[in-house]
Amino acid sequence: MNQLLRRSILFVLAMMVVNFAIAQDGNASTSDGYNIRVKIDGYENDTCILGYRLGKKTYVKDTLITRNDKGGWLFKGDEALKGGIYLILTKPENLYFEFLIPNDDEQKNLSLSTKLDESKDLSKNLKIEGSVDNKAFLDYLKFLAKTRAKDTKLGESIEAEKDAEKKTKLTEERVAIGGSVKAYQLDLIKKHPDYLSSKLIAASLQPEVPKGYDRAQGFYYYRTHYWDNFDWTDARLIRTPIFKDKLEFWTEKLAVQMPDSVITAVDYVLDKALKAGNKEIFQYAAAEYLNKYAQTKVICMDAVYVFLGKKYYCAGHADWVDSAQLVKICDNVASLEPLQCGLTAPNIRLKKLDGTPVNLHQVKAKFTALYFWDPDCGNCSKTTDKLIPVYKKYKEKGFEIFGVCSKSWKEIDKCHAKVKDKGMDFINTSDETYPLAVAKKTYDLKVNPYLILLDENKKIMWKRIDPKQLEDILKREFGIEDDPAKDATLENKEKSTDAKPK
Repeated sequence: MNQLLRRSILFVLAMMVVNFAIAQDGNASTSDGYNIRVKIDGYENDTCILGYRLGKKTYVKDTLITRNDKGGWLFKGDEALKGGIYLILTKPENLYFEFLIPNDDEQKNLSLSTKLDESKDLSKNLKIEGSVDNKAFLDYLKFLAKTRAKDTKLGESIEAEKDAEKKTKLTEERVAIGGSVKAYQLDLIKKHPDYLSSKLIAASLQPEVPKGYDRAQGFYYYRTHYWDNFDWTDARLIRTPIFKDKLEFWTEKLAVQMPDSVITAVDYVLDKALKAGNKEIFQYAAAEYLNKYAQTKVICMDAVYVFLGKKYYCAGHADWVDSAQLVKICDNVASLEPLQCGLTAPNIRLKKLDGTPVNLHQVKAKFTALYFWDPDCGNCSKTTDKLIPVYKKYKEKGFEIFGVCSKSWKEIDKCHAKVKDKGMDFINTSDETYPLAVAKKTYDLKVNPYLILLDENKKIMWKRIDPKQLEDILKREFGIEDDPAKDATLENKEKSTDAKPK
C-alpha cells in the first residue's frame, strides 16, 4: 500500500482505539455551554454516554439513562466543552462513534445521528449537523475509505500481474492515489487552517525525505522536520491520541535510548511548548514525561526524571502541582541526582561483619558491585545464588562485591548465618542502626536486593541490574568471548538430561 495512504489510514484507525476509564472532567471555559442531540436508530438500550479523549485514554463526561421525548438523548451543560475528539458510547457492547468539538460555537446546537445495523459500525451511517468542521472531517474520512478500496484493488492487481510493463503502469496508478490523498490533505489545510480536522491532518503528516539521501541522512532529516506541521499553540490536540503518539515516537524511536539523548529530546518538546505559551500543552507533555520516567525500568534512565524535576518542576514551571506533591518530587530528585550513571558513587563507611571498618572507596578492583541484601528476603536469596558464581568466575580478573546486609548490629547473627549458608565470600558489611540507615538513605534504597556496578574509579556504570546482566557486562568489559563449541556441548547435555525419564 502507498506509504502516504497507509499513514492516513493508520491515523484514522489510531483514533478508534478505546481504553475506557472513568474520571471527572477538568475545568472548562465559560461560554454559552453545549447542546448535543444524539439519535441512534436500532439501538434499544436507554443508556448513552458522552466521553472525550485525553491522549490515548477516554474519559466519561456525562451519562444519560433516559431518552428525551424524540427518542434520542440531549447532552447539555452551562460551560463549553474543551475542544478535541469526543465520542458517543452505547451499552452493553461498548459500540461507539467519534466526532469533533472544534470550538465553542459548534457545540451550541450539534446534532448527531446514526443507526445500528448488522455491521455494528456506528460511524458508517453517521451524520452530523451544526458543525462545518465535522462535515469537513467526515468528507475526508469518506474520501479515505474510497481511496483505500481503490488502493487495495490495485495492490491485488499488481501482485497478480505477470507482465512487467502492465505491472509498472499499475504501480504508477497506485502512487497517483497516494498523491491524491496528499493533495486532498493540503487543500483542506489551506482552505481551513483553523479547523480541528485540519490540525489533526497536519499533525499526522510525515516528513518526506528528499531523494538521494542515504539512511543516516534520511533519519536526521526526518527527525529535524518531525514537528514541522504540529501547532504547539493548539491545546485541542492533547484531547486526541495524536499528541501522545508523537511524544512517544519522538523519545522512543527518534532518540538514542541513552539518558543524554532522551533528555535532549524531552527538553526540545518542553522548550517548544513553553515558548508557544500554551500552558495546557506544556502541562500535558511535562506530566506525561515525568510519570513515564518516574516509573521507568530502563537502566540509568531515571536521569531523565531527575532532569525534568530539576529544570521544570522544581524551578517553578509546574504551578498546577499540589505544593505537598511538589515537595515530594523535589526531595526525590535531590536523592536521585547524585546517583546518576556516570557520576562517582557516594562513599559509605560501614564495618565488615567481623567489626573491621571499611568504606566503599577503599575497595581496590577494576569493577565493584555494590550489593544491598537482606537475610529475610526471598528474592535476595535467589539473587545471591546467581551472583556467587559470577563472583567466583571474575574475582581473579579484578571484580569485587561490596555487600551491605540490611540488618543492624543488633541482628548481625542473621547476616552471619546467611553468609555462611550461601558461601558469600565477598566483602559483607553492616553497622549500628544509624550508620546503616545513612548508607541506605545515601543510595535511596527502597527495596532489596539492589545491585549497582562501579568502575575502577567508583563511578556508577549500571544500576538496578540482575546477576545475568552483571555477567554480560563483565564479559564484555573483560573482553571474554563465548566459546561456541563449549556452549553447544552444554546445550546438548541439557537436552540429554531433559530427555531422561523422571
